[in-house]
Amino acid sequence: MAMVLTERRGAVAVITLNNPAQYNALGGTLIAELNAAFDAGLADKDVRAIVLTGAGKGFCAGAQLGGSTFDAGDRVASLLRDEVNPLIAKMRAAAVPVVVAVNGPAAGAGVGIALAGDIVLAARSARFVLSFVKLGAALDAGTSQLLQRSVGVARARALALLGEPLDAARAEQWGLIWKAVDDEQLMSEAFALAQKLAEGPPISIGLIKSQVEAAFAAPLATALDGEAIAQAKAFVTEDLREGAAAFVEKRPAKFSGR
Repeated sequence: MAMVLTERRGAVAVITLNNPAQYNALGGTLIAELNAAFDAGLADKDVRAIVLTGAGKGFCAGAQLGGSTFDAGDRVASLLRDEVNPLIAKMRAAAVPVVVAVNGPAAGAGVGIALAGDIVLAARSARFVLSFVKLGAALDAGTSQLLQRSVGVARARALALLGEPLDAARAEQWGLIWKAVDDEQLMSEAFALAQKLAEGPPISIGLIKSQVEAAFAAPLATALDGEAIAQAKAFVTEDLREGAAAFVEKRPAKFSGR
Protein backbone atom coordinates (compact mmCIF):
# COMPACT_ATOMS: atom_id res chain seq x y z
CA MET A 1 0.00 0.00 0.00
CA ALA A 2 1.28 3.44 -0.92
CA MET A 3 1.86 5.52 2.19
CA VAL A 4 1.44 8.76 0.25
CA LEU A 5 -1.26 9.36 -2.34
CA THR A 6 -1.10 12.00 -5.06
CA GLU A 7 -3.86 13.42 -7.23
CA ARG A 8 -3.98 16.18 -9.82
CA ARG A 9 -6.99 18.47 -9.93
CA GLY A 10 -6.23 20.88 -12.73
CA ALA A 11 -3.27 23.00 -11.65
CA VAL A 12 -3.49 21.79 -8.04
CA ALA A 13 -1.63 18.73 -6.77
CA VAL A 14 -3.22 17.06 -3.73
CA ILE A 15 -0.83 15.04 -1.56
CA THR A 16 -2.32 12.81 1.14
CA LEU A 17 -0.48 11.04 3.95
CA ASN A 18 -1.86 7.49 3.84
CA ASN A 19 -1.00 5.62 7.02
CA PRO A 20 -4.40 6.09 8.73
CA ALA A 21 -4.13 3.09 11.05
CA GLN A 22 -1.16 4.86 12.70
CA TYR A 23 -2.64 8.35 12.40
CA ASN A 24 -0.18 8.94 9.54
CA ALA A 25 2.84 8.48 11.76
CA LEU A 26 6.19 8.86 10.03
CA GLY A 27 7.08 5.19 9.84
CA GLY A 28 8.10 2.87 7.05
CA THR A 29 8.53 4.61 3.73
CA LEU A 30 6.16 7.49 4.42
CA ILE A 31 8.78 10.25 4.62
CA ALA A 32 10.63 8.99 1.54
CA GLU A 33 7.35 8.82 -0.41
CA LEU A 34 6.35 12.28 0.83
CA ASN A 35 9.64 13.75 -0.34
CA ALA A 36 9.19 12.07 -3.71
CA ALA A 37 5.62 13.40 -4.02
CA PHE A 38 6.78 16.95 -3.35
CA ASP A 39 9.70 16.58 -5.75
CA ALA A 40 7.31 15.44 -8.48
CA GLY A 41 4.82 18.22 -7.80
CA LEU A 42 7.46 20.93 -7.72
CA ALA A 43 9.06 19.62 -10.93
CA ASP A 44 5.76 19.72 -12.83
CA LYS A 45 5.48 23.13 -14.50
CA ASP A 46 1.71 22.72 -14.75
CA VAL A 47 1.33 22.50 -10.96
CA ARG A 48 0.70 25.95 -9.49
CA ALA A 49 -0.38 24.99 -5.96
CA ILE A 50 -0.12 21.99 -3.64
CA VAL A 51 -2.53 20.80 -0.95
CA LEU A 52 -1.18 18.54 1.81
CA THR A 53 -3.53 16.61 4.08
CA GLY A 54 -3.91 13.29 5.90
CA ALA A 55 -6.11 10.24 5.42
CA GLY A 56 -8.39 9.05 8.19
CA LYS A 57 -8.81 10.73 11.56
CA GLY A 58 -5.34 12.17 11.97
CA PHE A 59 -3.07 14.54 10.10
CA CYS A 60 0.29 13.23 11.33
CA ALA A 61 1.20 11.67 14.68
CA GLY A 62 4.92 12.35 14.30
CA ALA A 63 7.44 9.55 14.74
CA GLN A 64 6.12 6.00 14.71
CA LEU A 65 7.43 4.74 18.03
CA GLY A 66 8.85 1.32 18.74
CA GLY A 67 11.50 -0.94 17.25
CA SER A 68 14.32 0.92 15.58
CA THR A 69 12.96 4.27 16.81
CA PHE A 70 15.07 3.81 19.92
CA ASP A 71 18.33 3.03 18.15
CA ALA A 72 21.46 5.10 18.62
CA GLY A 73 21.08 8.87 18.48
CA ASP A 74 23.32 9.13 15.43
CA ARG A 75 20.81 7.13 13.41
CA VAL A 76 18.01 9.45 14.49
CA ALA A 77 20.09 12.47 13.51
CA SER A 78 20.78 10.92 10.11
CA LEU A 79 17.08 10.25 9.56
CA LEU A 80 16.29 13.86 10.32
CA ARG A 81 19.09 15.24 8.15
CA ASP A 82 18.46 12.89 5.24
CA GLU A 83 14.65 12.77 5.09
CA VAL A 84 12.73 15.05 7.46
CA ASN A 85 14.83 18.21 7.20
CA PRO A 86 14.91 18.20 3.37
CA LEU A 87 11.10 17.95 3.34
CA ILE A 88 10.68 20.95 5.63
CA ALA A 89 13.27 22.93 3.66
CA LYS A 90 11.73 22.22 0.24
CA MET A 91 8.24 23.16 1.47
CA ARG A 92 9.56 26.49 2.74
CA ALA A 93 11.70 27.18 -0.33
CA ALA A 94 9.20 26.06 -2.98
CA ALA A 95 8.09 28.75 -5.42
CA VAL A 96 4.73 26.94 -5.52
CA PRO A 97 2.36 27.78 -2.63
CA VAL A 98 1.57 24.92 -0.23
CA VAL A 99 -1.81 24.80 1.52
CA VAL A 100 -1.93 22.42 4.48
CA ALA A 101 -5.31 20.98 5.52
CA VAL A 102 -4.91 19.60 9.05
CA ASN A 103 -7.75 17.10 9.21
CA GLY A 104 -7.06 15.76 12.71
CA PRO A 105 -4.41 15.61 15.43
CA ALA A 106 -0.93 16.85 14.52
CA ALA A 107 1.71 15.77 17.00
CA GLY A 108 5.48 16.07 17.27
CA ALA A 109 7.06 16.27 13.83
CA GLY A 110 3.54 16.42 12.40
CA VAL A 111 3.28 19.95 13.79
CA GLY A 112 6.48 20.91 12.00
CA ILE A 113 5.26 19.49 8.71
CA ALA A 114 2.00 21.41 9.06
CA LEU A 115 3.74 24.69 9.89
CA ALA A 116 6.09 24.29 6.92
CA GLY A 117 3.15 25.08 4.65
CA ASP A 118 2.36 28.60 3.49
CA ILE A 119 -1.29 28.69 4.52
CA VAL A 120 -2.58 26.26 7.14
CA LEU A 121 -6.25 25.40 7.60
CA ALA A 122 -7.40 23.07 10.37
CA ALA A 123 -10.61 21.17 11.04
CA ARG A 124 -12.24 22.33 14.26
CA SER A 125 -11.66 18.87 15.72
CA ALA A 126 -7.92 19.08 15.04
CA ARG A 127 -5.35 19.41 17.80
CA PHE A 128 -1.71 20.47 17.78
CA VAL A 129 0.56 18.98 20.42
CA LEU A 130 4.32 19.19 20.80
CA SER A 131 4.55 15.72 22.28
CA PHE A 132 8.35 15.68 22.38
CA VAL A 133 8.63 16.57 26.07
CA LYS A 134 6.15 13.83 27.02
CA LEU A 135 8.56 11.32 25.47
CA GLY A 136 11.74 12.85 26.83
CA ALA A 137 12.73 13.95 23.33
CA ALA A 138 13.98 17.21 21.83
CA LEU A 139 12.19 19.34 19.24
CA ASP A 140 12.60 18.50 15.55
CA ALA A 141 11.03 18.98 12.09
CA GLY A 142 11.58 22.72 12.29
CA THR A 143 9.35 23.23 15.33
CA SER A 144 12.06 25.04 17.30
CA GLN A 145 11.88 27.91 14.78
CA LEU A 146 8.52 27.70 13.04
CA LEU A 147 6.52 27.69 16.28
CA GLN A 148 8.18 30.88 17.55
CA ARG A 149 7.61 32.58 14.22
CA SER A 150 3.90 31.79 14.44
CA VAL A 151 2.92 32.38 18.07
CA GLY A 152 5.86 34.21 19.64
CA VAL A 153 8.52 33.10 22.09
CA ALA A 154 6.43 32.96 25.29
CA ARG A 155 3.68 30.76 23.85
CA ALA A 156 6.12 28.61 21.88
CA ARG A 157 8.20 27.98 24.99
CA ALA A 158 5.16 26.99 27.06
CA LEU A 159 3.72 24.75 24.35
CA ALA A 160 7.05 22.99 23.94
CA LEU A 161 7.85 22.60 27.65
CA LEU A 162 4.36 21.55 28.77
CA GLY A 163 3.34 19.47 25.77
CA GLU A 164 -0.28 20.48 26.21
CA PRO A 165 -2.62 20.21 23.20
CA LEU A 166 -3.78 23.34 21.39
CA ASP A 167 -7.18 23.14 19.75
CA ALA A 168 -7.86 24.56 16.31
CA ALA A 169 -9.87 27.54 17.55
CA ARG A 170 -7.09 28.66 19.89
CA ALA A 171 -4.49 27.91 17.21
CA GLU A 172 -6.30 30.38 14.95
CA GLN A 173 -6.52 32.98 17.72
CA TRP A 174 -2.81 32.66 18.45
CA GLY A 175 -1.78 32.86 14.80
CA LEU A 176 -0.47 29.30 14.56
CA ILE A 177 -2.79 28.68 11.60
CA TRP A 178 -4.65 30.82 9.08
CA LYS A 179 -8.14 29.51 9.80
CA ALA A 180 -10.18 26.87 11.66
CA VAL A 181 -13.07 25.48 9.62
CA ASP A 182 -15.86 22.98 10.12
CA ASP A 183 -14.59 19.43 9.62
CA GLU A 184 -16.86 18.69 6.69
CA GLN A 185 -15.77 21.88 4.92
CA LEU A 186 -12.02 21.46 5.37
CA MET A 187 -11.06 19.93 2.04
CA SER A 188 -13.43 22.02 -0.05
CA GLU A 189 -12.07 25.21 1.55
CA ALA A 190 -8.47 24.05 1.20
CA PHE A 191 -8.94 23.20 -2.46
CA ALA A 192 -10.76 26.48 -3.18
CA LEU A 193 -7.88 28.36 -1.56
CA ALA A 194 -5.31 26.38 -3.55
CA GLN A 195 -7.26 26.97 -6.76
CA LYS A 196 -7.29 30.71 -6.07
CA LEU A 197 -3.51 30.63 -5.57
CA ALA A 198 -3.09 28.53 -8.72
CA GLU A 199 -4.88 31.21 -10.71
CA GLY A 200 -2.58 33.91 -9.36
CA PRO A 201 0.72 35.14 -10.83
CA PRO A 202 3.28 32.35 -10.24
CA ILE A 203 6.36 34.54 -10.43
CA SER A 204 4.90 37.07 -8.00
CA ILE A 205 3.86 34.33 -5.58
CA GLY A 206 7.31 32.75 -5.68
CA LEU A 207 8.99 36.10 -5.07
CA ILE A 208 6.68 36.93 -2.16
CA LYS A 209 7.30 33.52 -0.57
CA SER A 210 11.06 33.98 -0.73
CA GLN A 211 10.82 37.57 0.54
CA VAL A 212 8.79 36.62 3.61
CA GLU A 213 11.14 33.75 4.39
CA ALA A 214 14.32 35.80 4.00
CA ALA A 215 13.12 39.00 5.65
CA PHE A 216 11.85 37.51 8.92
CA ALA A 217 15.22 37.61 10.69
CA ALA A 218 17.03 40.02 8.38
CA PRO A 219 18.02 43.61 9.20
CA LEU A 220 15.62 46.18 7.76
CA ALA A 221 18.21 47.44 5.29
CA THR A 222 18.67 43.91 3.95
CA ALA A 223 14.92 43.41 3.63
CA LEU A 224 14.50 46.74 1.84
CA ASP A 225 17.24 45.88 -0.65
CA GLY A 226 15.69 42.45 -1.16
CA GLU A 227 12.39 44.14 -1.97
CA ALA A 228 14.05 46.30 -4.60
CA ILE A 229 15.69 43.27 -6.21
CA ALA A 230 12.45 41.26 -6.19
CA GLN A 231 10.39 44.14 -7.55
CA ALA A 232 12.84 44.59 -10.41
CA LYS A 233 12.24 40.96 -11.35
CA ALA A 234 8.48 41.33 -11.09
CA PHE A 235 8.28 44.48 -13.21
CA VAL A 236 9.74 42.84 -16.31
CA THR A 237 7.17 40.02 -16.40
CA GLU A 238 4.21 39.73 -18.72
CA ASP A 239 2.12 38.89 -15.66
CA LEU A 240 2.66 42.34 -14.17
CA ARG A 241 1.58 44.02 -17.38
CA GLU A 242 -1.47 41.78 -17.51
CA GLY A 243 -2.29 42.46 -13.86
CA ALA A 244 -2.00 46.22 -14.35
CA ALA A 245 -4.17 46.12 -17.49
CA ALA A 246 -6.80 43.99 -15.76
CA PHE A 247 -6.90 46.42 -12.84
CA VAL A 248 -7.43 49.41 -15.12
CA GLU A 249 -10.00 47.55 -17.24
CA LYS A 250 -11.80 46.20 -14.15
CA ARG A 251 -11.61 42.56 -15.25
CA PRO A 252 -10.09 39.37 -13.82
CA ALA A 253 -6.42 38.96 -14.73
CA LYS A 254 -5.23 35.91 -16.64
CA PHE A 255 -1.70 35.16 -15.50
CA SER A 256 0.59 33.06 -17.68
CA GLY A 257 3.62 32.68 -15.44
CA ARG A 258 5.82 34.67 -17.82
